Amino acid sequence: MHRAAEQARRGAGGSPTIRTADPAAVPGLTTVTRVRRDANQRVFIGYPDVPGAPELTKALAAAVDEQVAPFDSASTRIPPLPAGDVPELNVRWSLTAASDDVVGVRLVTSRTLGFTGGEARRTLWYDGVTRTVHPSADLVNGPQGLAALTQRVREHLGGQVTPERVRPDPLLFSSMGFNADGDLVVEFSDYTVAPGTAGRVAAVLKSAAVTPLLSDFGRRARQAALARRPQAALRPETTGTPSSAPSVKAQSAAPPEPVDCRRAKCVALTFDDGPGPYTGRLLDTLAAHGARATFFVVGGSAAVHRDLLRRQAAEGHEIGNHTQDHRDLERLAAIQVNTDVQETQLLVRDAVGRAPRLLRPPYGSTNGSVGEVAASLGLVQVMWNVDVRDEVTSDPKAIADRTVSAARPGAVVLLHDTRRPTAEALPRILDRLARKGYRFVTVSQLMSGTRVSPGDVFGGHTGGR
Repeated sequence: MHRAAEQARRGAGGSPTIRTADPAAVPGLTTVTRVRRDANQRVFIGYPDVPGAPELTKALAAAVDEQVAPFDSASTRIPPLPAGDVPELNVRWSLTAASDDVVGVRLVTSRTLGFTGGEARRTLWYDGVTRTVHPSADLVNGPQGLAALTQRVREHLGGQVTPERVRPDPLLFSSMGFNADGDLVVEFSDYTVAPGTAGRVAAVLKSAAVTPLLSDFGRRARQAALARRPQAALRPETTGTPSSAPSVKAQSAAPPEPVDCRRAKCVALTFDDGPGPYTGRLLDTLAAHGARATFFVVGGSAAVHRDLLRRQAAEGHEIGNHTQDHRDLERLAAIQVNTDVQETQLLVRDAVGRAPRLLRPPYGSTNGSVGEVAASLGLVQVMWNVDVRDEVTSDPKAIADRTVSAARPGAVVLLHDTRRPTAEALPRILDRLARKGYRFVTVSQLMSGTRVSPGDVFGGHTGGR
């Protein structure tokens, strides 16, 4: 049994798992993705942009910035890490509630700096009636309620925590939600109330016992968390043109025509980290040019945009696996790698009817353990041999110029469908490369005729074929 679950069940007998809502239940919801990768650090951040709740999106961005700033500072101070290791920051999210007037968003931040690391947990709650964002401590009724909650948490967790560290501080009680029974789950960030080796520390307070401690908003939040069919439809503050959702209308597309890349000038455009708000625009452009591409999707974002997955498949594009949370797989145990990859395999299969055959490890970071997991799931690892660094420029022309200049027969080009400049650059890329005689194929089409076994690495062809 997981240690955190064991601690919670010893304390109160309830499940420490916070109930989550399907993000696809929120019409128009999309994702904000931030990526940074260089010789000094690796950063992947995701959080939702909820229609009708700009205050919540702004608060989530601020919460993320509070994690990024100290990470940036710390990563510049530490000496070079052994074996070329690079500091990593990863922020993933889930919905803890989604109703007409209450939305909860849980952020989990993983930070690794050499031999130190850990997870920070924070849940923000949005009141659609008052259009205000609440910290988790607002689920209980003021300082008196927080003091009573503190005492109960101490009693439930007992010797699993350092008692004097559990104090009535709203910042300490930064992440609270509800399990499927309506019990209050109070979780703490690593190193705050117990040693880091304890992992996730969570106390579960039974619904009947905690109800007197909840604020009016806390009761509404619990009701929203327990909704049988969550579907947030927050009312915008002013009327006008609604925010545009990603284009999801599938184009009628013939099956990809056979291309012999041993004779033709083939290039495989690949897009990482989506789906996102610009994926539909990219698909429109690809359809207009009769081009095929490969999309390596992140499971956390794919769960929001299953409709875009279906469109990608219907229009003849290839969908690859970019893991569930975009964590550096070399840092994870084999069982964690398997879980992170398998979750996205199942999600894509459920959405389009077939699971991916390709895996792109985040940051291109792989080792023998990752290869073994990939082999067990029948996945070929796919890297790239052209990287135009589209994530570090806002100039579409520069992205197009770099791509066209670096393209060569047999190239696998790394791009990102989470960025507007890339979407704006794509028409120029397709036009200019087409004039040079290039055919736009999927990675599997490019690999055709090449012996690549599951678990092996394919990074394109060098010097053409």
